[in-house]
Amino acid sequence: MLTDMHKDLEKGKVGEDIFERDFLNFLGIKYINVANCQKFQVQDIDMNTDIGTYEIKANYKDDKQIIIEEFTNINENLCAISKGWLYKSKADLLVFVSKETRVMVIIPFTSAFKKHYESISGKFTLRWNKITIDKNNGRKWQSAIRFIPLSELEGWYSFYKNIK
Repeated sequence: MLTDMHKDLEKGKVGEDIFERDFLNFLGIKYINVANCQKFQVQDIDMNTDIGTYEIKANYKDDKQIIIEEFTNINENLCAISKGWLYKSKADLLVFVSKETRVMVIIPFTSAFKKHYESISGKFTLRWNKITIDKNNGRKWQSAIRFIPLSELEGWYSFYKNIK
């Protein structure tokens, strides 16, 4: 089975839109959506503001767990092994958005958080995703993720929801 990178990007755009409307616009924070800017794509940053940078993940399912990508490609038969956004992102904050309820899990993406993540990650299975093929160039890769219960991240995150 294959995943579709372009559909994944469309899903991500929904999360960015929710974050822009419910958080940045609501709080009056001036920002630039840099998700399509190559300079920021390399740094895994979606939003740039005067008060910080944000990486938005539209994969929160209101199930009290987040998904962490450790490898962009884990399958050396497809291409070179490549670390995932956990290791590449230069964002100040991670925001996991529920498309269903618009709830956001916000995590300061600090070296202390990364160290905590490393100390707990081994408790959870590293799951290989389906192979992805880029329709534009035929390039293949296979990412790998861990589902991390929020109970393992007590004190490292906050919930946000704009109540209208």
